[in-house]
Amino acid sequence: MALLIAFADALPIVGSGTVLIPWAVICGMEGDINLAIALIVLYIIITIVRQLLEPKIVSNQIGIHPIFTLIAMYTGYKVMGITGLLIGPIVLIILKPIFETLINKGIVKTIFDKR
Repeated sequence: MALLIAFADALPIVGSGTVLIPWAVICGMEGDINLAIALIVLYIIITIVRQLLEPKIVSNQIGIHPIFTLIAMYTGYKVMGITGLLIGPIVLIILKPIFETLINKGIVKTIFDKR
């Protein structure tokens, strides 16, 4: 069951809730309230980690602010669908050094500089 949950959690739109919530409902209807509550608590913990900590961890690893990572993921999703969700941050990682070089050389500054 853990492998099924991990596989579902790895998919961007599906998530672990597609396994954990129905499982908790079935357990609750069968009378196993303790397991149902434990599954709901587990789902809440997974959701909090995925929504709050994951962008921060990913951004620290690639050196990009979390909000830009989320924007790249959203933009990639809107442009290319689920594949774009994964490609968006990769494009951002590629573009970051290019823009840093342009800013450090002063090219962007000269474009916006009023003379």
